Amino acid sequence: MVLRPPTAHMQLSPTGFDIWLASKLGECLNRFPLFDECIQSGLRHYVLGGFWYAGAMFVFWVQAARLGEHEKRLRIITTIVGSAITILLALLAGMVLTWPPPIRNAELAHFFPPYIEPNLNASSFPSVSTALYGSVAAGIYSIHRTTGLVLWVALPLLVSLPRMYVGGHWFSDIIAGLILALIGYALARYLLEPPLLARLETILANNRRWMIVTELLVFAWIFEVAVEFREGVWLVRAFEIFTH
Repeated sequence: MVLRPPTAHMQLSPTGFDIWLASKLGECLNRFPLFDECIQSGLRHYVLGGFWYAGAMFVFWVQAARLGEHEKRLRIITTIVGSAITILLALLAGMVLTWPPPIRNAELAHFFPPYIEPNLNASSFPSVSTALYGSVAAGIYSIHRTTGLVLWVALPLLVSLPRMYVGGHWFSDIIAGLILALIGYALARYLLEPPLLARLETILANNRRWMIVTELLVFAWIFEVAVEFREGVWLVRAFEIFTH
């Protein structure tokens, strides 16, 4: 997932550990080109990320609606709000600190074979994918621990590591994304849910018209989670082009 602010205020360099780890991953490239292509295809088609996290949200939302489990529906709404806060925090963090991804680093460029798709982003900090799916994993964990644990385990294996492998992120990007995920979800869960979201869910449950609107918005958000907000990125870039 790639969401970049139009400007950045602080240019820094990745840490020595970031460069060392990226070089070790880079040494694995081109040994098995078919494997590398599979990783790229999995990222391109959302199998390594959005599909599983959006699927979990969809299943629990539909299940809660069918069984009338208002507390579970509330927690899905909290998860959506938490993921929105997380994305906002990630965008703000990216405006404060920036550095190019490994594939655009001069020291590491020789590791990446021509078939690895170039990363056109000016900055890779933080990992918005890790942040987004980390916040979703936290929300699902509060609903169903087993599923939540699976999503947490999948976060480094299916989300973070593949993106590092193809040169999209440094290790520091991943850690920053994880921290932002926890902060974003915690703000929604403990600051917004008790006074605001719980009351909102009650109002929506008693108003059929607003309930339909809520269902549409929830399904739209889940869809965007599944495709890593690519439509949202397109709209942001179109706006930037239009305003410039």
